[in-house]
This record gives sequence, structure tokens and C-alpha cells, in this order.
Amino acid sequence: MTATPDSDPADAARRASDTTRLAALINPLSFRMSLRDRAERTEARIRAAGGTAYRVTDLAAIEAALVAALANGVDRLVLAGGDGTLQGAVSYLARHLGGREPPELLVLSAGRTNYVAADLGTRAHFLATLDRLLDGGAAPARLDRHTLALSHPSIGVQHGFFLAGAMLDQAIRTIHAEWIDRPGWRRGRLASTLGVTRLLPALLTDRPPFEARRIAVDAGDLGRLDAPMRFLLMTTLGLDDQHARPYARRGDGALRLTATAADAERWRRRVPAVLRGRFTEAMHPGTGYLSGHTDAVVVSGLAGVTLDGQEFDLDPAVPLRIEPGPTFTFLRP
Repeated sequence: MTATPDSDPADAARRASDTTRLAALINPLSFRMSLRDRAERTEARIRAAGGTAYRVTDLAAIEAALVAALANGVDRLVLAGGDGTLQGAVSYLARHLGGREPPELLVLSAGRTNYVAADLGTRAHFLATLDRLLDGGAAPARLDRHTLALSHPSIGVQHGFFLAGAMLDQAIRTIHAEWIDRPGWRRGRLASTLGVTRLLPALLTDRPPFEARRIAVDAGDLGRLDAPMRFLLMTTLGLDDQHARPYARRGDGALRLTATAADAERWRRRVPAVLRGRFTEAMHPGTGYLSGHTDAVVVSGLAGVTLDGQEFDLDPAVPLRIEPGPTFTFLRP
């Protein structure tokens, strides 16, 4: 479908006198956005501030909206959807800006998980967050974040902020298939939590639908782990205010990586420590753990990953390369 801008002559007059060009991508199908006319109320706020609102419900609509917004000029771009809306938008911007400065981004927590918004401090009620940006009061804080840039023939180049692989990818796909993507009560507010609760015993005891497949993770100076893999996760987010920060404070680079082998020593007992980033000297590739900061990662044997919750299938015969992508500036009102 195509993206249709919402505006009127009064809005156009306001835009002409406004030095900050504002646009918004609004996904009315995102979980929180779909409740209680929130899409309409978000659009009204954007129009009242002299901006242009685009309704987007799939990747084609996201890209069409960005074509129009970039052609018209945009300084601030509001992304009112879930992590998937953000992933599609930053991937398009990273590939098509051609050296131009990207617009400043405001991510509203209008989806279900809102992992990136949580890191940026914009996970609170998203209409109130938008109002703080638009009311012209205190200047918003600005936070810079690299993307994860994934390169593979199966997907080209995709950008995002959180990658899950191995059994973690399998778990996310199972939750999508059995809970979030099915009609009825399973799509409710607690769908993700209920799905994890149901799958956790199988994940911890290696029962179906989970399978530890052999994966080789090469993180340069940080180390290499080649084994049937349980968990693989990467991010460029700060995670400063998060309870779960499952990355060791080792190495240098913009990428954070943790890979855990299926037979890692004492892995069940060490899960709480891993979730808090408390890796001891005994937790290294020789005992099934690879974690820390690095500048690039090459992963061989992957048949798929989820990137910001979006599922991508890969040819496992071809290595996946991950490196830091462009830097985007995010606003926190």
C-alpha cells in the first residue's frame, strides 16, 4: 500500500514559518498505537505542530513515506510504531541518505516490546512523550547510537539495534507464530511475557522446538567460539538504565556481543550472572562463553536471525557480517 500524508492549508502555512521541518511515520497496527484512537490523536498533534503525518503499515509504505519526507525536507522524524517500524526506517535512511545528514529521530513506544525506546528513555506513555517534544519547552536530550549493519546475500544490508540468533531467535519466532501473530486473546498485552513463560522450560532443558545448531562466531581480538550455540545476541545500545545487560565489560568497539555454547560450563547456574553482565575470568571461549565489545563480527552457519523483532532467513553456507553502521541522533524530551 502507499503512504498518504495528512495535512491541510493551515498546516502548510505553519510549516512555512517553522524552522524545524517535522514529519511522522505512524503505524496504526502497532500494538499500543492500535488502542483507543491513538493513531488519530498522534496525527492530530503532528498536524497541529505544522508537520506531515504518514500512515504506514508495511515496509513498502515506510519506504514510500520516507521518499516523500526526504524530498520535502525533514529535520525531525517521529517514528510512532514498534521496533519493526524503526528497523525498516533506519535501514532505508542508512541506504539512501547519500552523505546527507539524517533527521533527528524521536522513537515513540507504540509497539509491544519497545526495546529501543526503553534504552533511549522514551518508553513512557508515548502521547505524553510527543507532547513534551512539541510544546516548545526545554530542549530535548540528544543521544547518538550506531546501528548494527548486517551484510549477507540473502538480505542485502539491513540496519537495526538488537540482533538475536541461535535458540534465542528460535524462541522469538515461536512466540510470534504461536502468540503474537494469532488472533484472539493471545495477542493481548501480556502475549510476549506469556509466550516466554511457556517456552522457558523447553529452552532450559533443550526440548523441542529448540535445537542447538553449530555456529561459528569470530569477533576478532575478543575471541572466537565455534560450537552448537544456545544464545547469540548483539546490540549497539547503551543499556545504561536496563536491569538486563548481558554483555561483559571486555574489549573495545561499538558492538556488544554475547554468544553462549549449548554445553557452556555451568550455564544454567550462570544465567542470572550473564543477564547482569557479570562474566568471571572462568567464562571465556574455552568454557563456552564469548562476550564483550568489538568492532566487527563474522558468524558462519546461521540460518536466520531476528533484528529488532523482524525475522530474516539466511543461507547458512554464507557468513553473516555485522559491523557498526551510521550514527543516528535520537531525541529524549
